[in-house]
Amino acid sequence: MVLMDLLVDILYALPVYQSFALALLLFLNSKATGSRTRRIMAWFQLSGAVYFSFNFLYAVHFFSILKVLYAVILPVVLVFLPVFYLYLLAATTPGFRFSKRHFLHFLPSLLLFAANFPFMLISENEKLSYLMSGFSITGGTGVSDYLLAVYITGLFGLLPLQLLYYTRETIRLYRKHKVYILNNYSYTENISLNRIVTMAVCLVVFFISNQILYLSGLNHSFFSPVVYNLMMLLIMLFTGYYAMVQKDLKSSADSVQAANQAVLHSVTSAPGSAAHENAHTNHADSAETSIPGKPFRDYPEEKLPAFTDNTLLKYAGSPLSGSRKIEILEELEQLMSRDKLYTKEDLCIDDIAIQLKTNPKYVSQVINETYGKNFYHYINAFRIDAAKNLLLSDGLKLYSITGIAKMVGFGSKSSFNASFKRHTGLTPTEYAKSRQ
Repeated sequence: MVLMDLLVDILYALPVYQSFALALLLFLNSKATGSRTRRIMAWFQLSGAVYFSFNFLYAVHFFSILKVLYAVILPVVLVFLPVFYLYLLAATTPGFRFSKRHFLHFLPSLLLFAANFPFMLISENEKLSYLMSGFSITGGTGVSDYLLAVYITGLFGLLPLQLLYYTRETIRLYRKHKVYILNNYSYTENISLNRIVTMAVCLVVFFISNQILYLSGLNHSFFSPVVYNLMMLLIMLFTGYYAMVQKDLKSSADSVQAANQAVLHSVTSAPGSAAHENAHTNHADSAETSIPGKPFRDYPEEKLPAFTDNTLLKYAGSPLSGSRKIEILEELEQLMSRDKLYTKEDLCIDDIAIQLKTNPKYVSQVINETYGKNFYHYINAFRIDAAKNLLLSDGLKLYSITGIAKMVGFGSKSSFNASFKRHTGLTPTEYAKSRQ
C-alpha cells in the first residue's frame, strides 16, 4: 500500500518537472530566436506546471501550502485553453503581436480569481476543513457553500463554455491557415498545424473525460490518477516538442514593404515604364484587356490567362493592368526555367514578389488566372517535373530518393513522395521502374 502511494506521488510529480523543464527550454529558445510562438507555448507549459503543482500538493496532503494558493487554482485551469488558442493564433499569423483585445480571453480567469476572494475571510481551520474535504460542503458556514458554488461554476460552467468556443475557433483557424499556406508557401513542413491540432483535440477530449470521471466519482480510484498523469505527460510533451520544431510564419509586412519600395524606385527612375503603368493604372489598356476572350496586345494566344468565371469574380476589383500581368508572367517563367527558383526549399510567394518588384497578391493573381493553381501546387509542379527528368535519366543510380527530393526543392522524403504520387499516381520508385 505504501509503495502504491509512493508511485502515485511520483506520477503527480513528473508532470510538474516535465512542464517546468519544457517551459524553461522554450523560454530560452524563444529569446535566442525571437520566436513569439515558442514564447507563448512556454507560458502554456508554465501554466501547466503551476496547475500540476497544485495536484501534487493535494496528493501529498500539503494543505498548509494549498490554503495559501487555493484562490488561483481554478483560474489557472481557465488559462489553459486561452493560452493554447493564442499559440495557434500566433502560429497562423505572420508577424503576430499582442493587442489589448487578446487579454479579453483571460477575463473569465480573472473573474473567478476575484470570486474566490472570500476564501481569505474564513478562519484557518475552516480553510483546512474545506480543502481536506475535497472542496465540498463541510456543514460549516455560508462561505463554504459560496466557495463550492464558485468552484462548480468554474469547473462545470465556464470550462465547458471555453471548450466549445475554442474548439470552434481552432477549427476556423485550421481551415484558414490551410488555405493560406497553399496560397503563399511552397512547403508545409513545420508550418502546418496538423500535429498541433491533433494535440488540441487530445486536450479537449482529456478535459471532457476528466470531468466525466469527477462527476461519476471514479476519480478516487487508483487507476484514475495513473491515467490522468500519463495523459498529461504525453499531451504536454508533444505540444512542447511540436512548438519547438514549428516555424514562425515569415512576416509578409517586411516583404511587401521591400517589394513596394522596389516598385516605387522603378517608377521614379523610369517614368512611363511598366512599373509606372502598374502604379498608375492605364485605364484604356485595362479596359481593353479585361474583356474575357479579348487577346492581350502582341502576346501569343497560347499564353493568355485562363479566364474563368471564378477567377474573374475573385479579381474583379484588382488594379493590375493587362500589360503588367504579361510582364509578371514572363518574368515568373524566367525565374522558374532559367534560375530554377523552385529548388529553394523554403520558397514563399514573398520571395518571388521581391524578385519581380511587385506585390505578392499580384503574383498570386497571375498564377491563379494563368494556370488555375495556387502557389503551392504551381511550384511543386516544377519540382515534380525536375524530379521526373532525374528519374528518367537514371538518377536513382546516382542519388537516393531523399537526395533527389532535396535537389528539386522538397524539404523531406515524405512530402516528395506524397506530392509525386498526387501528380503522377505513382511513387518515385514506381515511376522510374515503369519508364525503364
